[in-house]
Amino acid sequence: ALRAHAEPASCERGPGRAIQASKLWDLYASFATYIGERNMYYVCENIVKPLTKPYQLSYAEFVGPSDLMWFVSHYWGTPFRHFVDSIRKHAETAFDSGEWGAQAYWICTLSNNQWQVLQELGGGMWQESSFYLALRSGLCKGTAMIIDQQALPLSRAWCLFEVLQTLLLSAEEQGFRGLLLCTQAGVLNDGQGSADVAMAIAERLATLDMRSAEASCEDDKRMIHALVERMPGGFDSVNGFVRTSIRDAVHKIGKQFQKECDAIVGVLGQSTVGANALYAQLRDAPRSPQPVLLSNRAYGDKGDTNV
Repeated sequence: ALRAHAEPASCERGPGRAIQASKLWDLYASFATYIGERNMYYVCENIVKPLTKPYQLSYAEFVGPSDLMWFVSHYWGTPFRHFVDSIRKHAETAFDSGEWGAQAYWICTLSNNQWQVLQELGGGMWQESSFYLALRSGLCKGTAMIIDQQALPLSRAWCLFEVLQTLLLSAEEQGFRGLLLCTQAGVLNDGQGSADVAMAIAERLATLDMRSAEASCEDDKRMIHALVERMPGGFDSVNGFVRTSIRDAVHKIGKQFQKECDAIVGVLGQSTVGANALYAQLRDAPRSPQPVLLSNRAYGDKGDTNV
């Protein structure tokens, strides 16, 4: 059940404002009837802000924050149930010890103070944005991108900023896991999830150019696009990084799919041994005389052919 922290209090912006997976699940479970298939826009305006308004804090501070383990990149228009399921699937496979619910995620909607959004964005200085402070804290293990067949996060400028920082961290920090593509069925990079979904995402990313990424604030878009263009390779490097991530994921899913197919064929092969033996017995057994059909001769010389 949803529980507020005993004494909600403010903490520094950035990596110390992550939320545990169990608390994210409690948020969804407590309001599932109202949320239905609605998205993060609804959750923020109708649940997060009313709950945090008396305290003027982030949701993470309201329920009790944690130090981040994973940074979450996502599109607010994704159904919240899809978002929560994808995080849980990642958490169930990511933890080394303890419980999946203890995995801590930095999620902008819940980690940023929705009453101080301009401050969270760094006041126009991207190096001071909470996104950057969290990703570059040295605590982040990887970027979990919540993705569907349309790959909508990659159409948003702030997700482009997060992908850029993920690309740079992948090159700079050994052990950083890079861009993890998370779906309701599992993490594609780990060979989990649906092959159909992976192929649909791959087809989308094959032609997607992140130059088309948009933002609600035109200044944010210009700032982020300028950052990308200043790095070696510019947008071509960022596009290539994303496509490499999905290529590797599709390759792993293909190997996993082949492994599962081989296992099923093996089981079916064992089950056909008895059937093959029975077939051999029937084939080699002496044949019994076949019944003779009655003909007109069976009626003698009566000449009656109306049988």
